[in-house]
Amino acid sequence: MDPQNAQADRFMRSALLLLVGLCCGTVAVPAHAAGQTAGATLTLGVRAYDDLEFEQAAGLFRRALTVQGSDALSAANASRALIYLSATELLRDRRDSARVIARRLVIRNPRFRPDELVFPPQLLLLYEVVRRATPAVIGEAPADTAIRPGKDAVAVRLYASSVHDIGAALVALDGRVVRTLYRGPIGDSLVLRWNGLDSAGTSPPPSGSYVLTVSSFNRDGRVVRIMRLPVEVLPGPTDTLRHPPAPADTVLLPERRPMGPALRVLAPGVLGGVGVAVLPGLVARGEKPSGTRFALGGAVTLASIAAFVSHRPGRQIPANVVHNRGIREWQNAVADVTRRNAERGRGLIGVRSGTPLILTPEGTGP
Repeated sequence: MDPQNAQADRFMRSALLLLVGLCCGTVAVPAHAAGQTAGATLTLGVRAYDDLEFEQAAGLFRRALTVQGSDALSAANASRALIYLSATELLRDRRDSARVIARRLVIRNPRFRPDELVFPPQLLLLYEVVRRATPAVIGEAPADTAIRPGKDAVAVRLYASSVHDIGAALVALDGRVVRTLYRGPIGDSLVLRWNGLDSAGTSPPPSGSYVLTVSSFNRDGRVVRIMRLPVEVLPGPTDTLRHPPAPADTVLLPERRPMGPALRVLAPGVLGGVGVAVLPGLVARGEKPSGTRFALGGAVTLASIAAFVSHRPGRQIPANVVHNRGIREWQNAVADVTRRNAERGRGLIGVRSGTPLILTPEGTGP
């Protein structure tokens, strides 16, 4: 082969191998990124943002926010991804996109405030303007509690994105207002209290599912956003005190020895002794009973009496007495706890809350 052709052939082969390697690497990188959890993708996005690779960072942030299921971002990390994405879009001179993302963050998490030491002043200003123009509320309530209507209250803390007017009410699933709780302004936060009574203030609503709705109004008094917090009213709990653990064996045992086995020993012996002494005289009339027969009959009878006494009928069984004492003490403790639970639960209702949902003109959000 011509040396020049051989050299050209080697060059083409090397170039082909390099091209194949580059293609494989290009395919492998997205596949690797796609297999990462949302948290790892977010970390890569922050690293790209710090390196001023804004286009790459934006793609990573968006990818992290789309992950669903067990690998999805936590609520805190989702807020972090959104603020970084808004900053990235702003630095890419996409101000409208940055504003839309900031608004999405405000609605999702009205409590969120960006770190002044991390983000540039222009992002802080944009977010502040969006936050003030986006009235929204999120609420936190005890997951499961019990109250005495009219005396106790369930506290729901509301957090607002900005100062605005709200209206809060407990509403039945058919839209009927059970109790109006508040109407007025909210600043940074506000605590709503429901005492467990209906609008008449005389009795609790029937057990069932309800919704605590908090409507956010704009300056024109128009509802622009509604937070819905599921609330379930339950019968009052009756087991506030734990029942004592049951013993391994709860069957009561006989505490005295039974009469039956002893009588089964006594009766035949007595009857046999009487028969030996009396029966021959009844059969052979006129025959005088001998002393031997009486002695034999008496011996049989005494032997049966001795056997009867050896069975100790009616005597206590100490081990069974101790066993039964433990069972009775447990039964008395259970009865006492049941009585005290009934006294504590009298007049109580259970209140269980769910995950809040925010309704917006664009749809719903967590």
